[in-house]
Amino acid sequence: MSEIHLSAADGPLRAIPPLSALLAFERAASQLSFRRAARDLALSPSAISHQIRGLEELFGVKLFVRGARSVRLTAEGERYLANVSPALAALQDAGREMLRHRRDAGGELWISSLPFFTSTVLIPALGDFRRRNPTLTLRIEATHQYADFNASRVDVAVRYGREHSAGLKFEPLIEVKGLPVCAPALVKGGLRRPEDLSREVLIHLTTQPRTWPTWLEQAGIPDLTPRGHLWLDSVPAMLEAAEQGLGVTLAMAPLIRARPGFGKKLVAPFDAAAVSTMETIYLVSRTEQARDRRIAALRRWIVDAVSRASR
Repeated sequence: MSEIHLSAADGPLRAIPPLSALLAFERAASQLSFRRAARDLALSPSAISHQIRGLEELFGVKLFVRGARSVRLTAEGERYLANVSPALAALQDAGREMLRHRRDAGGELWISSLPFFTSTVLIPALGDFRRRNPTLTLRIEATHQYADFNASRVDVAVRYGREHSAGLKFEPLIEVKGLPVCAPALVKGGLRRPEDLSREVLIHLTTQPRTWPTWLEQAGIPDLTPRGHLWLDSVPAMLEAAEQGLGVTLAMAPLIRARPGFGKKLVAPFDAAAVSTMETIYLVSRTEQARDRRIAALRRWIVDAVSRASR
Protein backbone atom coordinates (compact mmCIF):
# COMPACT_ATOMS: atom_id res chain seq x y z
CA MET A 1 0.00 0.00 0.00
CA SER A 2 1.40 3.36 -0.98
CA GLU A 3 1.65 6.22 1.51
CA ILE A 4 1.28 9.94 1.00
CA HIS A 5 2.97 12.43 3.35
CA LEU A 6 1.56 15.96 3.05
CA SER A 7 3.74 18.81 4.32
CA ALA A 8 3.15 22.57 4.35
CA ALA A 9 5.16 22.87 1.16
CA ASP A 10 2.88 20.42 -0.62
CA GLY A 11 -0.31 22.43 -0.16
CA PRO A 12 -0.29 26.06 -1.29
CA LEU A 13 -2.84 27.18 1.30
CA ARG A 14 -1.05 25.45 4.17
CA ALA A 15 2.17 27.24 3.22
CA ILE A 16 0.49 30.62 3.72
CA PRO A 17 0.57 31.65 7.40
CA PRO A 18 -2.14 33.86 8.90
CA LEU A 19 -1.95 37.48 7.74
CA SER A 20 -1.57 38.62 11.36
CA ALA A 21 1.62 36.57 11.66
CA LEU A 22 3.00 37.93 8.39
CA LEU A 23 2.31 41.52 9.45
CA ALA A 24 3.97 40.91 12.83
CA PHE A 25 7.02 39.42 11.15
CA GLU A 26 7.32 42.17 8.53
CA ARG A 27 7.02 44.98 11.09
CA ALA A 28 9.47 43.35 13.53
CA ALA A 29 11.93 42.56 10.73
CA SER A 30 11.75 46.06 9.25
CA GLN A 31 12.09 47.81 12.63
CA LEU A 32 14.37 45.17 14.21
CA SER A 33 12.27 45.68 17.32
CA PHE A 34 9.33 43.73 18.73
CA ARG A 35 8.37 46.78 20.78
CA ARG A 36 8.10 49.12 17.77
CA ALA A 37 6.30 46.44 15.78
CA ALA A 38 3.80 46.12 18.62
CA ARG A 39 3.26 49.89 18.61
CA ASP A 40 2.69 49.97 14.85
CA LEU A 41 0.14 47.14 14.99
CA ALA A 42 -1.51 48.19 18.29
CA LEU A 43 -0.50 44.89 19.93
CA SER A 44 1.65 43.91 22.88
CA PRO A 45 5.29 42.86 22.38
CA SER A 46 4.39 39.41 23.71
CA ALA A 47 1.72 39.08 21.01
CA ILE A 48 4.31 39.93 18.35
CA SER A 49 6.69 37.36 19.83
CA HIS A 50 3.93 34.73 19.86
CA GLN A 51 3.11 35.32 16.18
CA ILE A 52 6.76 35.04 15.18
CA ARG A 53 7.25 31.85 17.22
CA GLY A 54 4.29 30.40 15.32
CA LEU A 55 6.03 31.14 12.02
CA GLU A 56 9.27 29.59 13.25
CA GLU A 57 7.43 26.45 14.34
CA LEU A 58 5.58 26.25 11.01
CA PHE A 59 8.75 26.46 8.92
CA GLY A 60 11.10 24.76 11.37
CA VAL A 61 13.68 27.56 11.24
CA LYS A 62 14.72 30.50 13.40
CA LEU A 63 13.81 33.83 11.87
CA PHE A 64 15.36 36.05 14.56
CA VAL A 65 18.34 35.95 16.87
CA ARG A 66 17.02 37.37 20.14
CA GLY A 67 19.32 39.38 22.37
CA ALA A 68 18.78 40.95 25.78
CA ARG A 69 17.69 44.29 24.30
CA SER A 70 17.69 43.76 20.55
CA VAL A 71 16.85 41.31 17.79
CA ARG A 72 18.38 40.65 14.39
CA LEU A 73 17.36 38.54 11.44
CA THR A 74 18.89 35.17 10.67
CA ALA A 75 19.80 34.32 7.09
CA GLU A 76 16.47 32.50 6.79
CA GLY A 77 14.70 35.54 8.23
CA GLU A 78 16.34 37.88 5.71
CA ARG A 79 15.38 35.58 2.84
CA TYR A 80 11.79 35.32 4.05
CA LEU A 81 11.53 39.11 4.53
CA ALA A 82 12.74 39.67 0.96
CA ASN A 83 9.87 37.48 -0.30
CA VAL A 84 7.17 38.61 2.12
CA SER A 85 7.64 42.38 1.87
CA PRO A 86 6.67 42.74 -1.82
CA ALA A 87 3.62 40.53 -1.29
CA LEU A 88 2.41 42.57 1.69
CA ALA A 89 3.13 45.80 -0.17
CA ALA A 90 0.96 44.59 -3.04
CA LEU A 91 -1.86 43.79 -0.61
CA GLN A 92 -1.49 47.21 1.02
CA ASP A 93 -1.56 48.97 -2.34
CA ALA A 94 -4.69 47.07 -3.32
CA GLY A 95 -6.39 47.95 -0.03
CA ARG A 96 -5.37 51.60 -0.23
CA GLU A 97 -6.71 51.84 -3.76
CA MET A 98 -10.06 50.44 -2.61
CA LEU A 99 -10.20 52.83 0.34
CA ARG A 100 -9.10 55.77 -1.79
CA HIS A 101 -11.79 55.03 -4.35
CA ARG A 102 -14.40 54.86 -1.61
CA ARG A 103 -13.19 58.11 0.00
CA ASP A 104 -13.06 59.93 -3.32
CA ALA A 105 -16.54 58.76 -4.21
CA GLY A 106 -17.94 59.92 -0.87
CA GLY A 107 -15.83 63.06 -0.47
CA GLU A 108 -14.60 62.01 2.99
CA LEU A 109 -11.41 62.92 4.82
CA TRP A 110 -10.31 61.13 7.98
CA ILE A 111 -8.19 62.67 10.75
CA SER A 112 -6.66 60.83 13.69
CA SER A 113 -5.91 63.50 16.30
CA LEU A 114 -4.88 63.86 19.93
CA PRO A 115 -7.95 64.47 22.13
CA PHE A 116 -6.66 67.78 23.50
CA PHE A 117 -5.68 69.03 20.05
CA THR A 118 -9.10 67.97 18.74
CA SER A 119 -11.07 69.86 21.38
CA THR A 120 -8.85 72.95 21.51
CA VAL A 121 -7.80 73.42 17.89
CA LEU A 122 -9.92 71.41 15.46
CA ILE A 123 -13.45 71.64 16.85
CA PRO A 124 -13.46 75.48 17.14
CA ALA A 125 -12.31 75.64 13.50
CA LEU A 126 -14.89 73.24 12.02
CA GLY A 127 -17.09 76.08 10.79
CA ASP A 128 -14.16 77.47 8.83
CA PHE A 129 -13.52 74.03 7.29
CA ARG A 130 -17.13 73.76 6.09
CA ARG A 131 -16.95 77.22 4.52
CA ARG A 132 -13.72 76.38 2.72
CA ASN A 133 -14.66 72.85 1.66
CA PRO A 134 -18.44 72.55 1.31
CA THR A 135 -18.23 69.29 -0.69
CA LEU A 136 -16.01 67.42 1.78
CA THR A 137 -17.09 65.45 4.84
CA LEU A 138 -14.63 65.46 7.74
CA ARG A 139 -14.34 62.52 10.12
CA ILE A 140 -12.21 62.96 13.25
CA GLU A 141 -11.02 60.21 15.57
CA ALA A 142 -9.76 61.62 18.88
CA THR A 143 -7.21 59.14 20.25
CA HIS A 144 -3.73 58.86 21.74
CA GLN A 145 -2.99 55.73 19.67
CA TYR A 146 -0.74 56.00 16.66
CA ALA A 147 -2.69 55.82 13.41
CA ASP A 148 -2.15 52.71 11.29
CA PHE A 149 -1.79 54.23 7.84
CA ASN A 150 -1.40 50.78 6.29
CA ALA A 151 -4.68 49.29 7.45
CA SER A 152 -7.00 52.18 8.29
CA ARG A 153 -8.86 54.91 6.42
CA VAL A 154 -6.83 57.71 8.04
CA ASP A 155 -5.72 60.47 5.67
CA VAL A 156 -3.74 62.57 8.16
CA ALA A 157 -2.80 62.26 11.83
CA VAL A 158 -1.83 64.80 14.47
CA ARG A 159 0.78 63.40 16.84
CA TYR A 160 2.91 64.60 19.77
CA GLY A 161 6.53 63.63 19.20
CA ARG A 162 8.01 62.08 16.08
CA GLU A 163 8.24 58.33 15.56
CA HIS A 164 10.11 57.07 12.51
CA SER A 165 7.91 55.23 10.02
CA ALA A 166 8.74 54.52 6.41
CA GLY A 167 6.45 56.08 3.83
CA LEU A 168 5.14 58.82 6.12
CA LYS A 169 5.74 62.58 5.97
CA PHE A 170 6.12 64.48 9.26
CA GLU A 171 5.44 68.22 9.14
CA PRO A 172 5.93 70.27 12.33
CA LEU A 173 2.80 72.16 13.36
CA ILE A 174 3.81 73.81 16.64
CA GLU A 175 6.30 73.52 19.49
CA VAL A 176 4.75 73.05 22.93
CA LYS A 177 5.96 72.67 26.49
CA GLY A 178 4.40 71.58 29.78
CA LEU A 179 2.72 74.35 31.77
CA PRO A 180 1.34 73.63 35.29
CA VAL A 181 -2.31 74.67 35.53
CA CYS A 182 -4.90 74.49 38.30
CA ALA A 183 -8.06 76.05 39.68
CA PRO A 184 -7.75 79.62 41.02
CA ALA A 185 -8.60 78.34 44.51
CA LEU A 186 -5.23 76.58 44.74
CA VAL A 187 -3.42 79.82 43.95
CA LYS A 188 -5.41 81.59 46.67
CA GLY A 189 -4.40 78.75 48.98
CA GLY A 190 -0.71 79.51 48.52
CA LEU A 191 0.43 77.82 45.30
CA ARG A 192 2.88 80.45 44.04
CA ARG A 193 6.18 78.66 43.28
CA PRO A 194 7.17 75.26 41.82
CA GLU A 195 8.32 74.23 45.32
CA ASP A 196 4.74 74.69 46.57
CA LEU A 197 3.71 71.66 44.49
CA SER A 198 4.76 69.56 47.50
CA ARG A 199 1.41 70.51 49.08
CA GLU A 200 -0.64 69.56 46.02
CA VAL A 201 -1.91 66.51 44.16
CA LEU A 202 -0.24 66.01 40.78
CA ILE A 203 -2.58 64.90 37.97
CA HIS A 204 -0.94 62.50 35.50
CA LEU A 205 -1.76 61.05 32.08
CA THR A 206 -1.58 57.27 32.37
CA THR A 207 0.08 56.86 28.96
CA GLN A 208 2.85 59.37 29.81
CA PRO A 209 4.08 58.51 33.31
CA ARG A 210 7.39 60.38 32.91
CA THR A 211 5.88 63.79 32.12
CA TRP A 212 5.73 65.17 35.66
CA PRO A 213 9.09 63.67 36.81
CA THR A 214 10.77 65.17 33.74
CA TRP A 215 9.19 68.56 34.37
CA LEU A 216 10.21 68.57 38.04
CA GLU A 217 13.77 67.65 37.09
CA GLN A 218 13.96 70.48 34.57
CA ALA A 219 12.55 72.86 37.19
CA GLY A 220 15.42 71.94 39.52
CA ILE A 221 13.29 70.07 42.10
CA PRO A 222 13.64 66.38 41.07
CA ASP A 223 13.18 65.11 44.64
CA LEU A 224 9.92 66.94 45.31
CA THR A 225 7.26 64.71 46.89
CA PRO A 226 3.66 65.90 46.26
CA ARG A 227 0.74 65.38 48.61
CA GLY A 228 -0.66 62.77 46.25
CA HIS A 229 -1.17 61.57 42.69
CA LEU A 230 -4.21 61.27 40.42
CA TRP A 231 -4.00 59.25 37.20
CA LEU A 232 -6.40 59.81 34.28
CA ASP A 233 -6.51 58.40 30.75
CA SER A 234 -7.02 61.56 28.67
CA VAL A 235 -5.85 65.17 28.61
CA PRO A 236 -9.42 66.59 28.59
CA ALA A 237 -10.18 64.59 31.75
CA MET A 238 -6.99 65.90 33.38
CA LEU A 239 -7.89 69.49 32.59
CA GLU A 240 -11.42 69.05 33.90
CA ALA A 241 -10.08 67.53 37.13
CA ALA A 242 -7.74 70.50 37.50
CA GLU A 243 -10.64 72.91 36.94
CA GLN A 244 -12.54 71.12 39.73
CA GLY A 245 -9.66 71.85 42.13
CA LEU A 246 -8.54 68.22 42.41
CA GLY A 247 -4.89 69.02 41.77
CA VAL A 248 -2.34 70.44 39.34
CA THR A 249 -1.77 69.10 35.86
CA LEU A 250 0.54 69.86 32.97
CA ALA A 251 -1.01 71.44 29.89
CA MET A 252 0.43 72.13 26.45
CA ALA A 253 1.46 75.77 26.18
CA PRO A 254 0.68 77.85 24.21
CA LEU A 255 -2.35 75.85 23.00
CA ILE A 256 -3.88 75.69 26.48
CA ARG A 257 -4.59 79.43 26.23
CA ALA A 258 -7.19 78.69 23.55
CA ARG A 259 -9.21 76.50 25.94
CA PRO A 260 -12.51 78.17 26.94
CA GLY A 261 -12.25 79.35 30.52
CA PHE A 262 -8.48 79.57 30.65
CA GLY A 263 -7.54 82.47 32.91
CA LYS A 264 -10.77 82.06 34.89
CA LYS A 265 -11.61 78.42 35.67
CA LEU A 266 -8.05 77.29 34.90
CA VAL A 267 -4.91 79.33 35.55
CA ALA A 268 -1.13 79.03 35.49
CA PRO A 269 -0.08 79.48 39.15
CA PHE A 270 3.48 80.60 38.42
CA ASP A 271 5.87 81.46 35.61
CA ALA A 272 7.46 78.28 34.25
CA ALA A 273 9.94 80.02 31.95
CA ALA A 274 12.83 78.12 33.56
CA VAL A 275 11.48 74.92 32.00
CA SER A 276 12.36 75.51 28.38
CA THR A 277 12.37 72.01 26.86
CA MET A 278 10.04 72.01 23.87
CA GLU A 279 8.32 69.12 22.09
CA THR A 280 6.77 69.22 18.64
CA ILE A 281 3.28 68.37 17.44
CA TYR A 282 3.43 66.97 13.91
CA LEU A 283 1.01 66.59 11.04
CA VAL A 284 1.55 63.12 9.57
CA SER A 285 0.47 61.97 6.12
CA ARG A 286 1.47 59.46 3.46
CA THR A 287 4.31 60.62 1.22
CA GLU A 288 2.46 59.25 -1.79
CA GLN A 289 -0.39 61.72 -1.18
CA ALA A 290 1.82 64.80 -1.22
CA ARG A 291 0.03 66.19 -4.29
CA ASP A 292 -3.50 65.17 -3.30
CA ARG A 293 -5.54 68.39 -3.46
CA ARG A 294 -7.90 67.24 -0.70
CA ILE A 295 -4.99 66.55 1.65
CA ALA A 296 -3.46 69.92 0.74
CA ALA A 297 -6.73 71.66 1.63
CA LEU A 298 -6.90 69.77 4.91
CA ARG A 299 -3.29 70.69 5.69
CA ARG A 300 -3.88 74.41 5.05
CA TRP A 301 -6.95 74.38 7.29
CA ILE A 302 -5.12 72.67 10.18
CA VAL A 303 -2.12 75.02 9.91
CA ASP A 304 -4.44 78.04 10.03
CA ALA A 305 -6.37 76.56 12.96
CA VAL A 306 -3.11 76.06 14.91
CA SER A 307 -2.09 79.65 14.17
CA ARG A 308 -5.39 80.99 15.55
CA ALA A 309 -5.32 78.75 18.62
CA SER A 310 -1.76 79.69 19.59
CA ARG A 311 -2.13 83.49 19.46
